[in-house]
Amino acid sequence: MLHISDGRIVQMTEVLGTVALIAGGYALYKAVKKEISNMALEKQPAYATARKRPVDPEYTRLIKDPSTGKYRPASNY
Repeated sequence: MLHISDGRIVQMTEVLGTVALIAGGYALYKAVKKEISNMALEKQPAYATARKRPVDPEYTRLIKDPSTGKYRPASNY
């Protein structure tokens, strides 16, 4: 038994149960937080993924083809 200052007696099982609930809640919080961060990394927008790729200088410049009116890479000319 544990005695608290106001004279109330608390059973050891109540103390251990409270500690277990707090520890379980904290573990659940950490697991959910980790899962949310993993989901955010996997589902990035296309522009965010594209920014991480190295730029291929061969295809960065486009020139309008006068005969077709379409834009093509400068290396095709």
